Amino acid sequence: MKKLLSLLLVFSLLLSLAACGEPKQEAEQMPDFKAELTDSTVEYTLDELELLSAEPRLTVADKGVPALYKYFEDKVKIGVAFTSNQINPFLNVGANLVNDAPDTSMKITQGILKHYNIYVLGNEMKSDHCNPAPDTYNFTDADNFVNFGKAANAELRGHTIVWHSQVPQWWFKADPNDPASVADCYANGTLATREQLTERLTTYINELIPRYKDSIKYWDVCNEVLNADSIRTTSDDSYWAEIIGDVDGNGYKDDYVEIAFNAVREAGGEDLVLMINDFNMEWQNSKTQAMYDMVERMLRKGVRIDGVGFQSHIGLDCNVELFRQNIEKIAGLAEVYDECFPEHKGNFRVQITELDMNMYVGAHAGEYGFTKWTDEEYQKQADKYAELFEMFLDFADEGVIDAILFWGTDDENSWLNNMDGKMRRNAALIIDRDMTLKPCFWSIAKTSFNH
Repeated sequence: MKKLLSLLLVFSLLLSLAACGEPKQEAEQMPDFKAELTDSTVEYTLDELELLSAEPRLTVADKGVPALYKYFEDKVKIGVAFTSNQINPFLNVGANLVNDAPDTSMKITQGILKHYNIYVLGNEMKSDHCNPAPDTYNFTDADNFVNFGKAANAELRGHTIVWHSQVPQWWFKADPNDPASVADCYANGTLATREQLTERLTTYINELIPRYKDSIKYWDVCNEVLNADSIRTTSDDSYWAEIIGDVDGNGYKDDYVEIAFNAVREAGGEDLVLMINDFNMEWQNSKTQAMYDMVERMLRKGVRIDGVGFQSHIGLDCNVELFRQNIEKIAGLAEVYDECFPEHKGNFRVQITELDMNMYVGAHAGEYGFTKWTDEEYQKQADKYAELFEMFLDFADEGVIDAILFWGTDDENSWLNNMDGKMRRNAALIIDRDMTLKPCFWSIAKTSFNH
């Protein structure tokens, strides 16, 4: 009898182990979050918008508030960056998210689901998070991001593969287990070889891209590869150009960018939209020219780059006309793209990838602490955001810009609250710290009626 019981116990354990390795056959049925989180009576008319914008204390999760993306649905995608912990309520309660939000964290998740139709994970898809050590991969947060995006019926951006920051330090060392810093390895002559770094990068890409190629359409393959007018070097805290170097002998040390794009394309196929992303191009003409020149060279070499992302970390004093001129410059690459890749004609685009607006400019420049912003300052911000969106929508009307993403969910959750290691109370985004809608939420929505 004991022998029979032992055999039954072993058999049951084997069944349990087998079940653990299989996906659940019956997943929880998710509602249409975007429909459920907004009253069906919302009309999306200008008259309605004017009335709502005059009401005080409306919040991001109020069902009577229109969904921001709906105003732009046939014009341009409206998106947001968030962190993995900001979608934990979805992971914890699933379909119950359509109920009234009892706390701020759930309101944030509801706001993400309700107001945006393209998402990007701010940090947890960067390579140091996903590949912290040799033969070690951490895709849990990225998997959750993809599942969340599917439940929300949103498009997704993968950010980012190649960067000089938040990249595995072991990639750059001859001995990946060397405890020395990369800077010390550089000084000691113990950096990785070109072959080592290329192999580590392509191995990572071949793990990452096949896993998500059917779920994530847009990819920032490379991020911030330029300084003010050329490729970043060790003086800019980047070791990519130092190690990979000028492989083809054309006089430019940007070959690692080419290697990355070709590897992602090979791993992911023709349908992925592969982009290069950078900051300050909204005002720094020299950087915009350097981006144009580099992308043109690569397009003519047969490297298919499908677009350029303008991060757009701007200030309240942003020169919108100068910003327009720099977008026009990059948009001119579409002609080169169409010439080099006629089978993909019309596929080149610009995206606004990390939009926020620093309020610490002018009289407030250099201040720190907990500033109390005035109604007048909030209105100035609303006017500037509206001016920006009018310009963005001009390009959307021409088929140049196809997505605009905010870099953060609300003013409390913005990287601009910490500058140079000091805390300050910025107000960079369209949702206030208490989850109420700021004047710029409404001013942005109103621009949709002019296009």
